[in-house]
Amino acid sequence: MTPDSISLLRLFQLADSALPIGGSAHSFGLETLVEEGGLEPNGVEDFLRGYLEECGRLEAAFIRLAWEGSNLAQLNLEYGARKLARESREASLKLGRRFVELVNAFIDAPVLDSGLYYCIAFGAAGAVLGIDKNTTALAYLHQSVAGLISACQRLMALGQVAAGKILWRLKPVLARAAENEEVWCFSPFPELASMRHGLLETRLFIS
Repeated sequence: MTPDSISLLRLFQLADSALPIGGSAHSFGLETLVEEGGLEPNGVEDFLRGYLEECGRLEAAFIRLAWEGSNLAQLNLEYGARKLARESREASLKLGRRFVELVNAFIDAPVLDSGLYYCIAFGAAGAVLGIDKNTTALAYLHQSVAGLISACQRLMALGQVAAGKILWRLKPVLARAAENEEVWCFSPFPELASMRHGLLETRLFIS
């Protein structure tokens, strides 16, 4: 087994939806959209397609910048300024904090600083593991979309086969989003939904 194979296997573990960082507790506004009738099973694929083309591209750009060794503290400030919803910012920080703790524990060294947003921490971890930046971005976006689809399954009548087909068909969009290096995004729909999430009478998710 080559060193590259080992690094790739480690990336598979870090990008696994079962990684214990609390990802399953967050819907990033999807719960609000479903509760308000703004998102139904037949609209999930189109919604996630738009999500990848906006939010996904933004996160890919920050992943790549973090991988390249840019000032992580400055990247953190810039990313936080672009996440308008407090719940989304706090969710990303919580996931990032736990992710950093796990990576440092796995490597037995403080290679990553705490307090990073999740996508920035993931990009920096990819560099530490010696995974090329495009593969790192792909792995992050894939697990992010898989997590959102899983949230949809718990919020609405979306079966396993239908969910799997959505993820399968989104692969080309995901691959294009992962290549983005421009820091821009206009996606108010999920951000506004995140802001209203705390007003729901009953909630399954934290965000």
